[in-house]
This record gives sequence, structure tokens and C-alpha cells, in this order.
Amino acid sequence: MQGVKERVTCNLKELAPMTISVCNPVRIAAGVLVWLALSATTAQAGSGEGLFVTVPNPITSDALERIQKQVSSRLHDVNEDRRIRTVVFDFNPDGKPAATAKPGVCSDLAAFIRSLRGSVTTVAFVHNKVSGHTVLPVLAAQELIMSKGASIGEIVADGVEPERGEYALNFGKDPLYVVIRKMADREVKLVRGRNRTTQAAQFADARNEAEVKQQLAGVEPVPGVPDGQLGLYDAATAKLLGLSKGTAESRKEIAELYGLPPPAIRDDPLAGRSPDVFRWTLSKDVDEAMRESLNRVIRDVRKKGGNVLILEINSGGSDLVAARRIADDLRAAQTGDDPLQIIAFIADTAPGAGTIIALGSSDIVMYRPNTDTADLRESEIGDFSDYLKGAKPSDADANLTSIRELAESQGYPGVLIDGMFKKDLEIVRVTGKNDKRLRRLMTREEFERNRAEWNEDKTIKPKGQLLKLNATTAADLGLARFIVVGKDVGAVTAVYGYKEAKDPDPGWLDRFADFLRLPVVTVLLVVLGFTGLILELKVPGLTVPGIIAALCFILVFWAHSRFSGQTFVLALLLFLLGLVLVGMEIFVLPGFGACGIFGIFCMLGGLGLVTLEKVPDTAAEWGDLGVRITRYMIALMGAMLLAIFIARFLPRLPGANRLVLEAPNESASDAAEALPGGSEAAELLGAIGTTSTPMRPAGVVKFGEKFVDVVSDGGFIPAGTRVQVIQVEGTRIVVKEV
Repeated sequence: MQGVKERVTCNLKELAPMTISVCNPVRIAAGVLVWLALSATTAQAGSGEGLFVTVPNPITSDALERIQKQVSSRLHDVNEDRRIRTVVFDFNPDGKPAATAKPGVCSDLAAFIRSLRGSVTTVAFVHNKVSGHTVLPVLAAQELIMSKGASIGEIVADGVEPERGEYALNFGKDPLYVVIRKMADREVKLVRGRNRTTQAAQFADARNEAEVKQQLAGVEPVPGVPDGQLGLYDAATAKLLGLSKGTAESRKEIAELYGLPPPAIRDDPLAGRSPDVFRWTLSKDVDEAMRESLNRVIRDVRKKGGNVLILEINSGGSDLVAARRIADDLRAAQTGDDPLQIIAFIADTAPGAGTIIALGSSDIVMYRPNTDTADLRESEIGDFSDYLKGAKPSDADANLTSIRELAESQGYPGVLIDGMFKKDLEIVRVTGKNDKRLRRLMTREEFERNRAEWNEDKTIKPKGQLLKLNATTAADLGLARFIVVGKDVGAVTAVYGYKEAKDPDPGWLDRFADFLRLPVVTVLLVVLGFTGLILELKVPGLTVPGIIAALCFILVFWAHSRFSGQTFVLALLLFLLGLVLVGMEIFVLPGFGACGIFGIFCMLGGLGLVTLEKVPDTAAEWGDLGVRITRYMIALMGAMLLAIFIARFLPRLPGANRLVLEAPNESASDAAEALPGGSEAAELLGAIGTTSTPMRPAGVVKFGEKFVDVVSDGGFIPAGTRVQVIQVEGTRIVVKEV
């Protein structure tokens, strides 16, 4: 292709030996001028927009329609800043070989690609084998870039339908037609030489002996193109033949070559669909609860037919693992059958974990105020200083590796992430010595090793400080796709040319869980839970206080287990162990000792731990755990006071004796006579019997020939012990050991 080539008509059905391809001086001069024009256009694209389009294998009518909509929607975008100037067609989806058996749809795609000339620069990217009629749209692009392991050719291999004039509409009088024809006709004997008149390099079919001898000098076979075989050209041969402009191993290298912003290397999730926009705000620190909530939002957006989600990121935090999982969820949402375009909008700051979520989005949009605004602070991204203060070096290194991998998979320079974690790193921007369009970020050490190939442009990060980027710098480095001057979502929809964003509804469950996670609500639930537990232990059997206690503790663990991750199981086991130990102290072991004390601390530790994001491993995190346990210990004391208050005053209300029995008093015997069985119970006052079962504190005592249900005065009494009735309260009989 050598930059630009004309495409005129010829029919590959006419495979008779053709005349020699000639490049005259006028065509050469025109080619040079157009090449310079294209170079200027490509340089301009460095500050413009680009689009990568994955061409499915095989090419189908549906795929053609999708590609046409995808390109046309960006070509005629209402926002001029989003109009594309370069379109890169990736003909090897997932890096696999591509071949289409039917020529018709390939011819239609080739015609569409040719129709884009004059509006955008079209580039074909081949990074594996491309054969069959898929070759047709590849050659229709203005420029072909191949990876070192790629190949192109073998148009009429086995299983491929013969063409029906499609190639005649595309390549008939192309100067390199004989090179293209070799891919379809194994009889072509490709040779090269110099035109005797123009001295330009030319290729010809050696079977035309007379013409070859008359017009070419220095004729020789073409390396890598054997006779008797269909042409299948590797990257080096394709460049030698003039089909390929150069080599690149990845979309990232293509983006560097053509000056495209990093997000352009990813396929457009909308793919030509009309945008239906929703918005959602991420506030508070990032944790697993945010991940669950956000996934509910994504499901609701899809359910309502939405395909664009604007995330207002007003959050940060130190849970980088949860943030990476959220970023992976966002990346997954941008693929599949119903991909979403997810735009991260940073109106203020997105430190730590908030930065990671932004990296997982389709685009990043940041805020910069007008110059006439009193507050000239721009939004910022990339501040990990708070996380690094308390993180272990091993954890910081692991998270750096994970975040760097995320950034590079999204097309962003990984060295920027290094600078956000390492103070002693110096980052510079360089430009190619041989190609000024190439711009790259490097460490100072990397640049010094490669001075022969690069020129230093500017220092991005000096030594001695962590990197964080304001909106202007982030946009200059390609991290931010757009900058807006408003802090509301309306500014974002305006820059994309979208309609007003709607609000999704992830459901009442999220709102209820958010309410329960409020510190004051959590403490209140703990107070009510302990109060109910204390009251329940005063009376055997499951009653309303026990149900309330169980419900309160279940709500606490449910609400906080949604984001506590690895700590939840440990916290739950600690709480259950504490409950068992307290139960053993009350019902099995006499008195109050080690079991009760350790049980209370286990319960408090479980409650404190379940609200943490991970197991404490720094002094600050252990201190935070201590504060939480202290808070719940105060709640326990409050619960004891509340239980005493309820036990004393609530029985005076009608029906309250079903919850808590009033302590015995001097007037109890008078009320007892009015209760059924009260007179029989009163007769036992002072009686002595023998316990038939252990008293924990309830049990059965034998008085003479009668077996009576009683309770002890608080301590454990084993079976076979002599006891005496010391109090009678209605039908409630209290005994003590004698």
C-alpha cells in the first residue's frame, strides 16, 4: 500500500498473464503529496479521536450493518470533539485467524471502507492469518499494519467460493495488482525489478517474458514468494511488496503510531446503538457492599433497556482489592450481549480505590473550572498516599502489580501507576527521533537506555513525590477522555451529545442495608439485641425478648457481612462461640467465671470485627477494632441498664408479664391467690424437696410425691440436691440450695 494507492477495476476471473505494473513519475509525485497530507492528518489525530472496530470472523451481513452504524454514529457525532479522524479495523478478533468463504458481504464491507476516504484515515490491523475473501476489505483500507507473526493471502483456498466480479470493482488497475493476483492464482510467477524509464521498483508476472525484458531491468525473484503456490505474505514480505506500511504487535502500539487516546483501543460498547443514559453516584469508601450495590444497578439499567451508565465517583478508601473486583465487574459489563458504556465522572477527587474504579470504566471524564471561577481547583485522580501510609510493603507491591495490569489492559501507561506508588521514580515523556508522532512515557532509567531512539519532551513526575494528576494533566496524558467545566452529570451528557440521564432503582434491599450500616443504627441494634438476650436468659424458653435479640443480631451480621469479606466467617464464629460460652456459664457451670467473661469478649469481638473490611494487620487497624469493641461494650452496659429498667417497670403494664416477670415483693402473695394454681403454689413456701433434674436455673423438684416446676435463685443446682422454697410469685416458685 505504501501509504496511499489508487484502487481501480480489474477482474480476478481473468487470470491470463497481465502487463507489467508501472509507476510513472506523476503517480509517484502524487503519492508523495498524498502521503504528506495523510501524515499531517494522522498527526492531527493525536489531539483528536479514533475508533477501533473489531471485524467478526466470518464477516456476515449483520456484522456489516453493525460496523456501518458504529462508524457512522461517531463520524457524524453532534459533538465535534468526539468525531473520529482515524478508524482501525481489527481483522483478527481475539487474535485468531480469519477467513470468509463468501465474497459478497466482503465486497460490501470493502465498499464501505473505501467510502470513508476523505473523512477519516482507514487502517487495517492484521495480527494473525487473514485469508479467503476477508482479504478484500483488508486491502480496501488506506493503510495496512501487520504484526510480525501475521500473514495475508490464499484468497481462493479450499472451501472458499469463487468471486463473482467483486475484485473487479476494487483492484483492477492497482499498480500492485499482480501482487494481489498472486494470492488467487498459483500460476503467477512474481518477480521484481526497476522500471527502465522511471527507475521505480515494480513487480511483474515473469510469464510475460517480452514485456518484462522490454520494461524492467535487474529482474529477480521476490524473496518469500515461491512459484506454484498461492501468495501468502508474512509481515516482512507484505512490507517489501508495498502492501503493508509497517508493523505493530498490539492495539496499544497502533494507538501510539496514530496518536489515538488510550480508550480508543477498546471497542465502542454502543456499537452504533442509540444511547439510553442512566446515572449513579458512588459515595463513601469503596468496599464489597458497593460492589454488590453497583452490580444491582447494572442489572437494573440493562433491565430497563439502558446502555450508558455515568458513574459519579465521590469515593475513595483503602480496600484496593474490592476496588479491583469492581473494576473487573465494570469491564465485564462493557462486553457480552448487552454491553454498557460506563463513563467515570470525577468532579472532585477519586483517591485510592476510587482511581481503580475509574480505570475499569470505558471513559474517564474530569472537571476543570472556568478561569473566571473563584475556586480554580481541578478534579484529581491517582492519590494513593493514605493507603501507602498504613499498608505493608508486600501488600502494596501486590496491589501495584494488580492495578498496573488493569491500567495496561485498558490501554493506559502502566508507568503512571508505578509513579502513584513509588516516590523515587522519575517519569518523562519522550518522542520518537524518526517519527515525531510517537509519544511514550518512560522512567528516567528506561529513557537513558534508549536515547538513540527517543528525544525527551518533558518531565511528568520528578523524584521525591507520589504522582497524582489533575484534570489538565490527565487529559494531556490520555487518562481523561474529556474535560468538562460543570460539576453535574449534565455537563457529561452534553459533551457526549446524550440526552438527560435517568436514575436506576437497584431495589429497597440496598436502601435498607445502607440504613442498617449507619453507625447509630448498628449500635442501637446491638443495644436491643443484648437487652433482649439478657431478658430472655431470666426466663427459660424462647419468648419475645429472645426473638427480638435474634432478629437484631441477624440484621447486624447480614448488613455488615455484605462488605466485610474475609472477616465475616471469623466474626460470626467468634460471636457464636461467645454465645455458647455465656450459655454454658448460665445453664451448665455454677457461678460466674471464665466462661462468662470470655464469652462476652468473644461476642463483642465478633461484633467489632464484622464491621471491618479485612483482618487487622496494622496498628491503625487494630486501634480501629479496639474503638469498635469499646463502642459495643458501652452498648452492652446500656443494654444491662435497659434490661433492669424493663424488668422493673414493664410488668406493671397490661400483658407485660408475658415478657418479663416482676421481681418478688411483699404484695406478691396477695396477687398469687387470684391466679389459677396460685393457692397450691403458696402452700409450698418454706417446703423442702429434692431436685430431680439439674437447675439451670429452671428444673423439677420432688416435694413428697409431687413433682413441681421451679427455678433456682440464680445459681446452678445439680440433680439430687436438697432445696427449699424461698419465694412464691403466682405460679412461679423460687428455691435455694440447703
